[in-house]
Amino acid sequence: MRTYTVLLNERETRVGITPLDEHRFTIVIDEVPYAVDVQSTGPDSLSLLMENRSNDLTYFCRGEQMELHVGDRCHPIEILDERKAQTPRSRAKAEPSGREIIKAFMPGKIVLVGVRPGDRVTPGSSVLIIEAMKMENEIFCRGAGVVRAVHVKPGQAVENDTLLIEIDPDAS
Repeated sequence: MRTYTVLLNERETRVGITPLDEHRFTIVIDEVPYAVDVQSTGPDSLSLLMENRSNDLTYFCRGEQMELHVGDRCHPIEILDERKAQTPRSRAKAEPSGREIIKAFMPGKIVLVGVRPGDRVTPGSSVLIIEAMKMENEIFCRGAGVVRAVHVKPGQAVENDTLLIEIDPDAS
């Protein structure tokens, strides 16, 4: 089994992959095994049969970043090398004060802003939707806190690394 540390939807996850034959694999995600059958359906698309459910997905790679598109959802992924996996704290987009800084991961257009300054959020809360490459991508916060600032509005075009939202950590 080959084991990887993967940053999936901004969450670090351990993934193990064991090939059984050309199309079948055992995939272990956070210690839970899954039997998966994979068929290529195009140059950047796959059909997965996992737990008696079929999912069609497309993927897009840009440098170390990858996006998986399943239905209308986008899942940003990064496979971490040993050095990056050993220093996950340095990867957090937070200031020394602990403030969470959410930036655009690629150029796009803001479709929906789901929070306002002063709103409380919990880990994994949806904060906005950005359209990039004709796909709507839901953006989630990492931690609990209070929205300090929202720097964008619906309809606004943004570039890669544009500051979108700032969240102060939960003081409780």
